[in-house]
Amino acid sequence: MSLIFITGISGSGKSAVWQELKSRGYEAYDVDEDGLAKWHNNDTGYVHPKSSVKAHQRTPEFLASHSWKVPRNEVEELAKHAVDKNVYLCGVVANENELWDLFGKVIALTVDEDTLRHRIKSRTNNDFGKSEHEFEQIIGRQEDAKDSYKKFGHITIDATRPLDEVVDDVVAIASSGIKNG
Repeated sequence: MSLIFITGISGSGKSAVWQELKSRGYEAYDVDEDGLAKWHNNDTGYVHPKSSVKAHQRTPEFLASHSWKVPRNEVEELAKHAVDKNVYLCGVVANENELWDLFGKVIALTVDEDTLRHRIKSRTNNDFGKSEHEFEQIIGRQEDAKDSYKKFGHITIDATRPLDEVVDDVVAIASSGIKNG
């Protein structure tokens, strides 16, 4: 068994998958909700305490000089814990390419632009993307993300489908012999 990473751009459904996995009794973590990821200053290395950066502080200048990252040692601990069962980590972080060797599989959730726009604008559990500059950043990353998923051989799932179907696929892929390409 192994640590399974569920990634995708903001609004692709990672938090919903995390909640559904937990409701089904799986061990699952969310980089945002479980406080694993934090804002890192790219120049000074300063790490902001969890939830210390509010939406109004995430200006274009702030986003240009900070990255949303999870420390490798925390992911290593989850990977060690996933020896006899699949453990799921859901989220998107700037340093995920530095962590891929810790995952048994990387599953990327994809959505079309209309679904993405609707989810970002209507969600109430996360304020990232509510400002115009953050929203435009998310939309701008969508095509780059899809290209990256293909380049690195991630297993992709169409997350525009009903949540139950998406999570059924996640669990089936995690338990199967399907490997990242």
